[in-house]
Amino acid sequence: MLLSSMDLTNPDECIEIYASILQKCRKLYNLRLGFQVHAQLVVNGVDVCEFLGSRLLEVYCQTGCVEDARRMFDKMSERNVFSWTAIMEMYCGLGDYEETIKLFYLMVNEGVRPDHFVFPKVFKACSELKNYRVGKDVYDYMLSIGFEGNSCVKGSILDMFIKCGRMDIARRFFEEIEFKDVFMWNIMVSGYTSKGEFKKALKCISDMKLSGVKPDQVTWNAIISGYAQSGQFEEASKYFLEMGGLKDFKPNLVSWTALIAGSEQNGYDFEALSVFRKMVLEGVKPNSITIASAVSACTNLSLLRHGREIHGYCIKVEELDSDLLVGNSLVDYYAKCRSVEVARRKFGMIKQTDLVSWNAMLAGYALRGSHEEAIELLSEMKFQGIEPDIITWNGLVTGFTQYGDGKAALEFFQRMHSMGMDPNTTTISGALAACGQVRNLKLGKEIHGYVLRNHIELSTGVGSALISMYSGCDSLEVACSVFSELSTRDVVVWNSIISACAQSGRSVNALDLLREMNLSNVEVNTVTMVSALPACSKLAALRQGKEIHQFIIRCGLDTCNFILNSLIDMYGRCGSIQKSRRIFDLMPQRDLVSWNVMISVYGMHGFGMDAVNLFQHFRTMGLKPNHITFTNLLSACSHSGLIEEGWKYFKMMKTEYAMDPAVEQYACMVDLLSRAGQFNETLEFIEKMPFEPNAAVWGSLLGACRIHCNPDLAEYAARYLFELEPQSSGNYVLMANIYSAAGRWEDAAKIRCLMKERGVTKPPGCSWIEVKRKLHSFVVGILHIH
Repeated sequence: MLLSSMDLTNPDECIEIYASILQKCRKLYNLRLGFQVHAQLVVNGVDVCEFLGSRLLEVYCQTGCVEDARRMFDKMSERNVFSWTAIMEMYCGLGDYEETIKLFYLMVNEGVRPDHFVFPKVFKACSELKNYRVGKDVYDYMLSIGFEGNSCVKGSILDMFIKCGRMDIARRFFEEIEFKDVFMWNIMVSGYTSKGEFKKALKCISDMKLSGVKPDQVTWNAIISGYAQSGQFEEASKYFLEMGGLKDFKPNLVSWTALIAGSEQNGYDFEALSVFRKMVLEGVKPNSITIASAVSACTNLSLLRHGREIHGYCIKVEELDSDLLVGNSLVDYYAKCRSVEVARRKFGMIKQTDLVSWNAMLAGYALRGSHEEAIELLSEMKFQGIEPDIITWNGLVTGFTQYGDGKAALEFFQRMHSMGMDPNTTTISGALAACGQVRNLKLGKEIHGYVLRNHIELSTGVGSALISMYSGCDSLEVACSVFSELSTRDVVVWNSIISACAQSGRSVNALDLLREMNLSNVEVNTVTMVSALPACSKLAALRQGKEIHQFIIRCGLDTCNFILNSLIDMYGRCGSIQKSRRIFDLMPQRDLVSWNVMISVYGMHGFGMDAVNLFQHFRTMGLKPNHITFTNLLSACSHSGLIEEGWKYFKMMKTEYAMDPAVEQYACMVDLLSRAGQFNETLEFIEKMPFEPNAAVWGSLLGACRIHCNPDLAEYAARYLFELEPQSSGNYVLMANIYSAAGRWEDAAKIRCLMKERGVTKPPGCSWIEVKRKLHSFVVGILHIH
């Protein structure tokens, strides 16, 4: 109504009214009314003067109409400082700092003098780009025109020097400022904390107080954020609590978020969630950054229930539920916590996905081993015009590697290479691990060559991946060579070489390396112990195992289930069943692995009924077994001749737990029946299997033929084994021994000849003894290794 009833006979009054309306449009973000005003100006032939044009431009800039704003700006015949300020503020707000700087130079060339609104935007652009050269040029220009900046301008200059890494210049500039307000002091404090120079930051606060300026919330938040970001959770918490005891102000949302986000980013996930819980209880409403940090902590800890609770809170708050940052964190959370279907639903609910959304979803599919879904989503992503980046490929390569599908991981690695994208250390580490899984030594060597040719530093991640790859491909000597060439050896590298030696049968070397690691002052972790304990198990080195156990207690690692489960296994394999059971009974919280290992210990020593009784106790507690539970239980029945119990539990898988027996359980039943001499039943059982028998099935039958000296049936089993595992020396040796036991010496000799023809070699025999608290191993053809 106002627009249609305006009197156009008084141009000056008309311009003032239009300007007033446009100012309200800008404040209310009312773009529609702004368009109407612009249209009215054109229809009524009102001259869009410099003043009115600036107001109209401000509306377009403020409401985010980038193309309209730029088009109008370029068409303006006269552009004053307000026009330049509006357009530069728009680009700076959008993060287009390069364009902001270009506009500044264009403004100067047109002879328009910048003011105290323009300079801060240019210095901010230089800060974000860390472009000291341009920032210094702008500063020199400002001095050349004799511009006396206000506190805001000086603060932006100070911030530019700091973010461009010129702390010494920043300090000198700061000292030259005559009147320093709290804004200036806070920039200096934040500068020091961002560089990790906390003593200087605290000294700065002390000087600040002496100068009569009182620290405010921003000051305290800078200290809390700095300590939290650098991983010093205790110090951050200390200042957070001190802030809570102040009279003038208390921790605000920024304080809480700084502590939560910094803690989560540095691995203090439990602490981050604890702080988040306190924050909610105190009635402080979180923002998207707080929520995303809390969800990430749940992701890192695989806390499905806690993450769902946070998601439920977000659903109740519309601005959080629709936030992109929150949405991406939830997609990542559900995907990594193996709830891929929920992740996909949340992904579909995000109104405008970005690259982070797609990367999170793809990584989730990879972690679950969903190969086809990952390919389809990658195609859909490209169709949407979003190109994959290095994080996309890293998520796919490392995700499939972690799932155990090395073949799929290498497929995506080669896709990435075919697109001309160079891998980084994360990609290389994931690809090397995949090569180890599929035993692709050729590709592993090619990747190693790529690392050397491109002078990529052998970081601990790449170094440990190379060690694992070579050892996984039966090239332990090369793995040891890589280890010796590494200049930096952290706990990950040591764990890799210890695990490599233990898994390759070099248990003595593994224990020697553990001793050397301890002397190198590298702090062990749970993975170290889990890697070293199997070496004691293979050597039946009970004394060394006990020493490691004592070391675990001294290090305070005896509450970790991973380690306690490994100790149960180690003592069991060393024949100390009572010690295994004692650790099992004293565990504060047993997981499924604990029960499985204890059942296995009873089984391997022929205590089948103890294994059965333990399983019955397991069931009375309402726990649910998995395939490994039944494999260990059936194996225990087999070693104790418990045929009826074996059949009972084999059938129980389907009837009570709706679990289809896998080939491992079928192999156990073959072992059970054939050990008992029930060969007809065994063959009938094999014929009725729902899938082709594998080497484990025929190997069980062959082993039983040795026990019962049945060379004819052994020949039948061996034919399949020689096809399935043509290079496995154990099968040939076992068949030869069965012939020898039956007095069929010529047939035994033929097997030995067959081994030579096929190039199958038997690993040299190895024995070890302990002399003066040292283990010495003796290998055929080698004097000794210790």
